[in-house]
Amino acid sequence: MSWKHCSLNWPPSAASIQQQAESTTAQVAREAMAATERINALASDASYVRHPLSQDAEVLLTLRGELNMLMQQGQVLTVHPYQFQVGDRLSAGCFLNPKNATATLAEKLKDSTDANRPNQSINAIAIMLTANQLTEFAAQLEQITSVFTLPEWCHVARQTKSEAASATAKMYQPAAITQPRFKPVATLNANPVRDYHYWQSAQISTLESLAADKTTVIQKLNALASKRAVHLQEVSQKINALKNLSGSVYSAQFAGTANSIATQLEKLSPPNNHQHTIASLLISTQPLTFWEGLLCH
Repeated sequence: MSWKHCSLNWPPSAASIQQQAESTTAQVAREAMAATERINALASDASYVRHPLSQDAEVLLTLRGELNMLMQQGQVLTVHPYQFQVGDRLSAGCFLNPKNATATLAEKLKDSTDANRPNQSINAIAIMLTANQLTEFAAQLEQITSVFTLPEWCHVARQTKSEAASATAKMYQPAAITQPRFKPVATLNANPVRDYHYWQSAQISTLESLAADKTTVIQKLNALASKRAVHLQEVSQKINALKNLSGSVYSAQFAGTANSIATQLEKLSPPNNHQHTIASLLISTQPLTFWEGLLCH
């Protein structure tokens, strides 16, 4: 066997699929227009009645607004041992105690040179997690970030887990991998196959829709009713699963200007003197209803 020089050609397999699909899809526009004319002719004979649950559902449409109110605009201010000029970087690792963490947050609230500092009345929730040992800190962070996924908390969770495991990792010397390296298995979707697959899928979707007529309207409605019931049950289960919370943090609520909240922070007594601490301020000009319920009760 030897190398063979070949020009690029459109694959016959792709051309065959397109040709077969278009033998039917080319007739869709004409048939759809004829069907529309037949339906329009019967419009005066149709009678529409509201579903028995329609009015009950209409009363609850305000829930959308209540739900959207839980998604508020705001800022998150975080301090942790690995931040430059925040934690104490020693030969044994990076450390930050609750007192210094609180003081750093309070000082930042007074930083008028920061253009993103809030300059109006705000609501704030302070949260803190501490531990005396790195392994304990890593375990607590792993537990809390499985539920509460603030980006910087997740970053510190990964960092502490890595440091806690570094002693063991240093003893392991993996064998060198020769180049080039195998990449993980993935779809071979470089163009033109990616764009072809996208557009050809659109044609085949039309065929699938046309072929769906083998199922009667009554059968479709029965299937839809069953599917909706299963979906609603699944949604309820997913929401209830979110309630299975674990982990705990120290928290405090504030309201006022940035300077007044800084003063309130400075007056807080540290919960302990642990050497590993992460603390955040959740800040918003709007009520933090969801976060208060999650973190402050």
